Amino acid sequence: MCLSRGFTLIEILVVLFIISIMTGIAVVNMPSFLQTGDFDTETDRLKVVLEMLREEALVQANEYGFRPERNRYQFYIYNDLQQSWEQLQEKPFKEHGLPPDFQIEVHVEGHELQFGEDEAPPILILSSGEITPFELQFESRLEADQQRTLESDGYGALAWLGEDAE
Repeated sequence: MCLSRGFTLIEILVVLFIISIMTGIAVVNMPSFLQTGDFDTETDRLKVVLEMLREEALVQANEYGFRPERNRYQFYIYNDLQQSWEQLQEKPFKEHGLPPDFQIEVHVEGHELQFGEDEAPPILILSSGEITPFELQFESRLEADQQRTLESDGYGALAWLGEDAE
């Protein structure tokens, strides 16, 4: 004699209740998860693009500039013929705006950068491979613990403070 046993209505309701609680917890935590992902994406993008521009300067023997502002950053190339800085328009060096809750703070050679339109970009990436020494603090205004500082000593690789070199 073979008895077939199924689930009772109470067992099914308990499982549905547990699933609904877990779903609610996941949905409540989703905005902070997405923001952390955006923060990591933006910080990684900034470092990678700066490293690409440094390599481009070495290969092309051009002088480049980097102008960070509170909520965006831009890249420039020095035009020898016109003796002026021209903003780069091709990706990935095109001007990049940050999401509204992120901001940048920069210290160049021990001084805090004052944002504004000066003639030369404050951070230079030279064809010799040198880069203006700086500390760039990238932070989220919504979450105090989301903060990273990118630094350059002028000669070595760019590195996030407090993180092991890759």
